[in-house]
Amino acid sequence: MKKIIFVLSIVFFSSAISFQSCSSCNNKRKKDQKDSAFEKGKVISKVVCKKDITQSYALYLPSSYSEDKKWPVVYAFDSHGKGLLPVELFKDEAERYGYIIVGSNNSKNGTPLNVTSEIYDTLYNDTHRRLSIDDNRIYTAGFSGGSRVASTLAITKGGIISVIGCGAGIGTQEQPRQKFGYFGIAGNEDMNLNEMIVLDSSLEKSGYRHYLEVFNGKHEWPPKSVVSDAFLWLELNAYREKQITINDTLAKNIFNLWNNEYKSLSEKKRAYEAYLLCKKIINYFDGITDVSSLKKDLSKLKASPAVVIIIKHLNEIAKRETELQSYFLNAMNTQTAEWWRIQVGIINKKLISTQDDEEKFMYKRVFNYLSLAAYMNASSNLKAGQYDNAAKYNIIYSLVDPENPEHSYISATLSMKKGSTSEAIIFLEEAAKSGFAEPERFDNDSVMSSLKQNEKYSEILESFKNNVKIQQLKSQ
Repeated sequence: MKKIIFVLSIVFFSSAISFQSCSSCNNKRKKDQKDSAFEKGKVISKVVCKKDITQSYALYLPSSYSEDKKWPVVYAFDSHGKGLLPVELFKDEAERYGYIIVGSNNSKNGTPLNVTSEIYDTLYNDTHRRLSIDDNRIYTAGFSGGSRVASTLAITKGGIISVIGCGAGIGTQEQPRQKFGYFGIAGNEDMNLNEMIVLDSSLEKSGYRHYLEVFNGKHEWPPKSVVSDAFLWLELNAYREKQITINDTLAKNIFNLWNNEYKSLSEKKRAYEAYLLCKKIINYFDGITDVSSLKKDLSKLKASPAVVIIIKHLNEIAKRETELQSYFLNAMNTQTAEWWRIQVGIINKKLISTQDDEEKFMYKRVFNYLSLAAYMNASSNLKAGQYDNAAKYNIIYSLVDPENPEHSYISATLSMKKGSTSEAIIFLEEAAKSGFAEPERFDNDSVMSSLKQNEKYSEILESFKNNVKIQQLKSQ
């Protein structure tokens, strides 16, 4: 088996996750009486694990679920331990195709490696005791650090047929026990996009079934349209492997829809877009329907001057992006806040003035990269009690990502550490106006506990709760 070139982000982005093999996950076990109390066709935000009440997960069972058959399952991991988020996002496709969705409420960035492994073991064991799961169709999915968890589980545990990896690549350099499918997803403004592109190329060379879909967005869970593509890809792969029968009408309709769109792009001389869609159709439908003519088209398109020029330009953009990331990352430890104000202004002017869309996306990715770097540095220094350093990095954070409410919350924390309650309230009100939507974190934050006697506390807490509602409405 050829080795995959495993791509790791800089250490502060997310720790490389490694796991010990769980023999209990691979051996046969006695099943407890299946739990029939779960409501079908409805998202359940919290199911407490029977063997470990400190762990829980969000759950969705399709309305057609019954214990008379085995069902495919997706174990999903959010970077902040918000299991409800991927379950809500995946539920429509789970209902359409008949999947169980399980979202961990415990796995999140910063969790110790051995604990993360135990979290999966607990999820696996609890759901297998209580639900009717098809062990031949176990999938994992994740976002950011959760994406690294999802892929690492597939590599180290085995028994996982495919991974949906969003916004980050593979989290270990271990070689996998068995091959698995990999559906990569990244936004065109995601600072990890180039990592995902390199991983996709590596998977191609290693003979893995894979696909990378890029959407219009930042470092975030993808829109439902992309989730729909991911589940279709899983279904077609399962059909190709003779694990399921497929809705022929659905498959033909999608093939014809995409093929007609491809022909339209070709007629309009939109060569690069036609090239991408041609690749997608072949990836999804090769071995299911005749795509021989599309393969011939793809070879011609790949060699066409229009496509060659664009691919060359994208490679140049990627190289510049890497150089800028390295340059500014080094400057984060050496340059003053005033230097950063000047540099951010220069980049913003370039972003506004350029007519090159790919260059615009590149500058946005650089800003997003620096945002995460500044946040991680500010947070780590805050935890270490290095408040002057934390304040310095937080200023950079506010400059490179002015709309993010997190830096206002960090400023409020620093103010509380200095004993300035009035200043902290001002920053918390700024955070609320910017969309800070973590009321539980605020309410349970020991640093903020003395504010509970302040008349403004309830008002700020309510603002954070309202921001949650606004986010939920936007996601519907």
